[in-house]
Amino acid sequence: MNARDVVELLEQSIRTAKDAGTSSVSVERLEAFATEVSRIVGESKSESAVTEAQLEHYKAQLSAWVGSQQHGHEWNLEMFRSVITSGQSALKSALLINGAAAVALLALMGNVLASKDGIGTIAGIPAALSLYVGGVLVAAMAAGFTYLSQAGYGGEFGKASQRVGRAGHVVAVLGVVASYILFGYASHLAYLVFVANVG
Repeated sequence: MNARDVVELLEQSIRTAKDAGTSSVSVERLEAFATEVSRIVGESKSESAVTEAQLEHYKAQLSAWVGSQQHGHEWNLEMFRSVITSGQSALKSALLINGAAAVALLALMGNVLASKDGIGTIAGIPAALSLYVGGVLVAAMAAGFTYLSQAGYGGEFGKASQRVGRAGHVVAVLGVVASYILFGYASHLAYLVFVANVG
């Protein structure tokens, strides 16, 4: 395989990738492409010009390789979108359940205080309310760390971007988990207060 054949293979692969909708290529994928071209060139038995059939065979091999790389890229992109959507749902759920529970307890406290025996019966409710409010705060902070994580993965922080992205990601996930734990513990406290006062 001579230099002209290699250039023709490269041009054909670029056209194929462009037709498939690829607008940019990462350095890692470019290195993998160069390795694949080197492998194919290494399989060529001589430096003389290859026959048309051999050239078409090489084109088919590279085309199949580009297709598999494109498929892998699309798969990773869809998985990334799925993770983002799931994370947003978890954040919204954490905010919603803790916020709604806090509002419900405030309404209950108002009704209980309006009755004659109100003060004695709300003894444990403020602790549960503070945990619900804490859950809302932790979930809101997790949303902020989600933004920080995306900015890091987007390269907004220079050389430290990947570290900031990973750290923000971990803190956001831990924040959502902590918010759910606070909700569960606050609900348990509220349950104990209701059982003690209702019977």
